Parts: sequence; C-alpha cells; structure tokens
Amino acid sequence: MKKILLSMILVFSSASAVELAGFTLSPEIGANVGYQDTNNNFTYGGYARIWMGGTHLLVAPQVKYDVVGSHDSYKNLQAGGVLGIQFVGITLYGGASWSTFYSLAAKDTYAINYGIKIDVPLIPFLTVGVDASWQKPDLVTGGSVSMNRVGVTVGLAF
Repeated sequence: MKKILLSMILVFSSASAVELAGFTLSPEIGANVGYQDTNNNFTYGGYARIWMGGTHLLVAPQVKYDVVGSHDSYKNLQAGGVLGIQFVGITLYGGASWSTFYSLAAKDTYAINYGIKIDVPLIPFLTVGVDASWQKPDLVTGGSVSMNRVGVTVGLAF
C-alpha cells in the first residue's frame, strides 16, 4: 500500500510545477483567441512562458505570436517578460515585450502586457485566463496607431 501511495504521489507531482526549497519553475504553453480594437479584428495565436520565483512573486520570460484579422491578416510577434503575484492558484501579471509585425507597414515597438492566469484545481496541468496587451507602433507611412488586444487563454503548465 505504501508503494502504491508513493507511486501516485510521484506521478501526480510530476504533472505540475517543479518546486525546490521554495523556488518554483513552471513552463506554460497555450493558445488564445481574442479581439483587437483596430477595425474590430478577431485574433488568435499562441504563447509560451516559464514561470520562476518564490512563494507569491513570480517572473516569466514570454513569447507571444498572434494573427490579427481574417482576410487581410497580419502577424505580431512579441518577446519579453512579465512579473506576477500568485495567491491560491490565481496569478495577476503585468510586463513589457519587444514587438514586431509581419505583413503590416509598422515599425518595431514595445507592448505592455497584463492579465490573469488561473490554475484549474481539478486538472493539475490546465490553466485558463485573460491576456491583454497595448501597443502603439509607428507606421512606415507616418503617424501611429494604438492597438488594444484582449483575449481568453487556455494553457498547459508543467
């Protein structure tokens, strides 16, 4: 019985974040669908983060890739980091990323990222959340455009 119990603990603990001496390391990958306020655009994409830190304070380098629009779509790649505060499986986060565009005449810029991530209690590796970003790239033709994007996320955290 002890061997079975120990085996179950090892299997279930390997499906979640690695914790050692109060330090957490939890890679997360996921997908998002959302809305961007410029021309009422539908967005979809993916992201990857590696959450690291202590008891309640976490940092995570992140990469986000979004496709914006349906017919004349363009792509947005962001790379940066976020700082998060975690309590009872809920993480509030904010940060900044370098942002570049493909198939859009916009210059590279920065993006402000923020959101909430919720660890689903019944499924140890599943996360859901809301992720948002704001950026204001300069256009090659002159001027700039403010972009607000918000979406829902579904992810796997290991």
